[in-house]
Amino acid sequence: MAATVDTATAAPPAPSRRRLTNGDPVLVSALSGLAILAIVLLVGPWLWPHDSNTVDLAEQLMPPSFAHPLGTDNLGRDMMARVLTGARTSLGAGLIVVVAGAVLGCSTGLLAGALGGYVDTALTWLTNSILCFPAIMLAMAVVMAYKPGVTAIVIGLAIHSFPWYMRTLRAEVLRISSLDFVKSTNAIGATRKRVLFRHILPHLISTIVLQMAAVFGAAVLSLAALGFLGMGAQPPTAELGSMITDGQQFFLTGQWWMAAFPGLVLLIAVTLTTIVADRARELLDPRGEFIAAD
Repeated sequence: MAATVDTATAAPPAPSRRRLTNGDPVLVSALSGLAILAIVLLVGPWLWPHDSNTVDLAEQLMPPSFAHPLGTDNLGRDMMARVLTGARTSLGAGLIVVVAGAVLGCSTGLLAGALGGYVDTALTWLTNSILCFPAIMLAMAVVMAYKPGVTAIVIGLAIHSFPWYMRTLRAEVLRISSLDFVKSTNAIGATRKRVLFRHILPHLISTIVLQMAAVFGAAVLSLAALGFLGMGAQPPTAELGSMITDGQQFFLTGQWWMAAFPGLVLLIAVTLTTIVADRARELLDPRGEFIAAD
């Protein structure tokens, strides 16, 4: 008589962790919002072909209207054009900080975790020394050494962001290197390079993505704060932080739109990025500590 198979025991166990593709509603909504914002910023100049630096003194401080949906500033410049340009400047600079910090931080983190010894000690000392300074203070020091502008701020923020990548990746490399599958790979004679790039690095992708999302929001806020202090983009270049600074003096006299709309775009971008980072951390936690209820 043929043996019967118990389907209850033969069926694969249900996954205990919710996968990203299952469609977390909060994460999907935040990603959709970021996608819409990115599309608006990319196609905005073609849909609204106004020069953000064109001065028209006859239309100073005009409230939002059909001709100027976001109003005009104290020089008669169209606020819609300036918000689109300023958002591209701020968010683009934040993206550069994220990429530059990730490239430098991931490289040093992999080296520190894989090589150990003097390399690990030197890189750890370097990153700890950089982290002694707040991000804004380090960026201000670079601005004073170079010159005010977005370029100097990006350099300063990128220098400050890479230690976070390095520390996180170093810890993950050390953790994964202690697992049995890596020890088995070493035992059969695999080279250190093969183990690092073929067996360890793929397990670090989610960690890198989460770190990039977190750094992006912090970089955009720091850039806006330095722009608010007058160290960011210099006139007439539009940038969200400097636009908020220019508009605050008119806020109490009724021209609220000059500071409100740049601040609203900044709030939306940072909030959506923070939500994505938090939800993705729960769904892609590399240690498997987050268990989602079905």
